[in-house]
Amino acid sequence: MAGETRSGTLIQSQVASAWTSWIARLVVFVAFFDLFVQYPLAAPYAESLGASPGLAGLVVASYSIANLVGNIGAGPLLDRFGRIGPLLASLIATVVALTAYTVVTSALQLLAIRVLHGLAVATLAPGAFALIGDIAPPEQRARAMGINGTLIAVAAVVAPPLAGIVQDRAGYAPVFLADAALMALAAVVVVMSLRLLPSWRPPRSPDTESFSSRRYLRLARRPRLRLAYVAILAFALSLGLLVTHLPLALVADGRSAALRGFAFSIYAVVAAAVMVSPLSRASDRHGRLTPIGGGLLFVGLGLIILALSLARSPLALGMGIFGLGFGLLFPSTSALVVEASAPEERGSAFALFYALYSVGVILGALLSGFLAEAAGTSSGLPFLVSGLLAVTAGGAVARNQFHPPRREA
Repeated sequence: MAGETRSGTLIQSQVASAWTSWIARLVVFVAFFDLFVQYPLAAPYAESLGASPGLAGLVVASYSIANLVGNIGAGPLLDRFGRIGPLLASLIATVVALTAYTVVTSALQLLAIRVLHGLAVATLAPGAFALIGDIAPPEQRARAMGINGTLIAVAAVVAPPLAGIVQDRAGYAPVFLADAALMALAAVVVVMSLRLLPSWRPPRSPDTESFSSRRYLRLARRPRLRLAYVAILAFALSLGLLVTHLPLALVADGRSAALRGFAFSIYAVVAAAVMVSPLSRASDRHGRLTPIGGGLLFVGLGLIILALSLARSPLALGMGIFGLGFGLLFPSTSALVVEASAPEERGSAFALFYALYSVGVILGALLSGFLAEAAGTSSGLPFLVSGLLAVTAGGAVARNQFHPPRREA
């Protein structure tokens, strides 16, 4: 009888773990679907409400800035109150923010909603990834993170064209309401699954009770976490430059909107294919640093190819290699964050991870504008500079593979 009880408990635990994984992945998908839906809408919507070009740019940037601040605030909440409560609260707050988009009547009101939206959604990505990290077996962490990354890539492929089609046919409000409905559905699924989800909270400590910045300084000084943070910052800087400069360069070269969509689809499809393939599991067997360093090298190589020529074939090749780099990099960096952080600090570790991601995208966009001003919109210089930075970061990670730090801080 005791054996049967243990067996039943084990099966129940396995079911709960599997269900928790899929709930976390649902949250990952809706969070990034929400992000990518906005790409083709934010600036045109601001202009339709009478915003000047400068104010439209501020409306676009305000979400990322608020999201960055929200990421920093989300870490202590996830470590103090567990993962599920903050995730559910974030889903509900995001539904409210998305619904509010449909009632704004001025660009300044839209700016305020964008700030609230960025703050509301900021808990979703670090919370979902921390939850996956809590339950993934050590030998399957990169595979689990690869599945998350695949969902991000799928959202990147599906959301922007879908948003554009709906907006063209029905206007802006139906897009935001559909996005809100997706978030609400995710919240309902979480509520209905509460009895299966872990009520576990990380162990309390004086640090988890505090909202001090010392926790982030401590995490940033830890050698293995520092590697993950440098890698994601370098990639995000490259991505911010890519998504800002590539469309402008293609327009300046007389290329069609269809080609711009094709280019980003190539990147997302290749990244998804790599993350769902056995390549994403290699780091579970052979270590994290080789795929991280190799991923950054491929990201840099893809950008250098783009710098050399924006013709159709090299464009597809460059974007494909860039996607290959991201597909190698992302699962391993995420798994490294899990391994280098204790459960009671993992929410903060992922919050800092995504805050640095936001910082990188913002810096990449600014660097792109500065270089384009200096060399011209059609110049490949921004790609070349960013590519060399990514290659340098990849080389630094590879060097660490052969000269690892002696001790973990």
